[in-house]
Amino acid sequence: MDRLPDLVRRRLLAGALALALAGALAACGGSSGTATDDSASDRVSPSPGPWSWTDDLGQEVELDRTPVRIAAYGDAAAALWHFGITPVAIFTWMDPAQDTVFDGLDLSRTEVVGSTYGEIDLEQLAAAQPDLVVATSYDGDTPDEMYGFKDQTQLAKVRQIAPVVAVAQVGSMADVIATNEELAASLGVDTGDDSPVGQDRAAFEQASRDLERAARSDLSVVPIYADADGLYVAKAPDDPQLAYYQDLGVDFTEIGGEDYYWEILSWENADRYDPDIFLNATRNSYSTEQLGEQPTFARLAAYRAGQVHPWTSVSMDYASQTAAMQDLAGWLRDDRDLTG
Repeated sequence: MDRLPDLVRRRLLAGALALALAGALAACGGSSGTATDDSASDRVSPSPGPWSWTDDLGQEVELDRTPVRIAAYGDAAAALWHFGITPVAIFTWMDPAQDTVFDGLDLSRTEVVGSTYGEIDLEQLAAAQPDLVVATSYDGDTPDEMYGFKDQTQLAKVRQIAPVVAVAQVGSMADVIATNEELAASLGVDTGDDSPVGQDRAAFEQASRDLERAARSDLSVVPIYADADGLYVAKAPDDPQLAYYQDLGVDFTEIGGEDYYWEILSWENADRYDPDIFLNATRNSYSTEQLGEQPTFARLAAYRAGQVHPWTSVSMDYASQTAAMQDLAGWLRDDRDLTG
């Protein structure tokens, strides 16, 4: 699942993980491929233009012609790729070859111009000749201080290469996907009912109905991230993907604390929540085996019953989220009620 529009964002907002994140990202190696001139798939037939787009931060971009060469940040790049737009360049916070949002995507078709948060090779980005840069945004972001960039100076330099727009990763997943679809359509992707996107949309809607039925099991669910500092327990309303699942009836345990997104528990208090199912983040989180090495967690019913499942990061598009919902629906159908 697309865990979060970007797990690193939540960790930064939580505050306590900033130093750990820096260390983890510094250890990641870069990866780059060779961008091809054929930057769009066969799904894309851009109109000549003019082109305009008002993004989720209220920025209006007007161009004489429709952008063809698209650069993008992390999750936004993967989402557009699944809609049919192969980016000419991507920048993100970890080695994309190790990031599940890019699973199944051919990274040799793009240029990786940054694999550590805030570090972008501006010369490489300029050489890719993007017509447009697509980023993600979160609550509190502004056109001058946008997520994915080191600071205002770096963002301004990127804007000298190409206009920058943002897709907000807030609210419901359905709204985020709809925005990505609208952006893809404006760039020339066929999103009609008979198109590949239309077929993906229909499968997504069916998976949503299936998850809604599976949620009637009323099994309680807690999403987590874990590392040496402790257990990070996610608040479903703060995550677009989880919020959508909650709207479908998935029983996410209400999480305490006043901080955005996470309640952070020491390992001594890791048994504060005892649900039927844990969803364990896969981006840099402890494995299930490592969770079991923590005595307080190991005695929880879900762990002992083998009901700790992967919370896999996937992008905000129909196909990726369909697979994620199918997985969750299966666990809700097959797992046991441990809490009565």
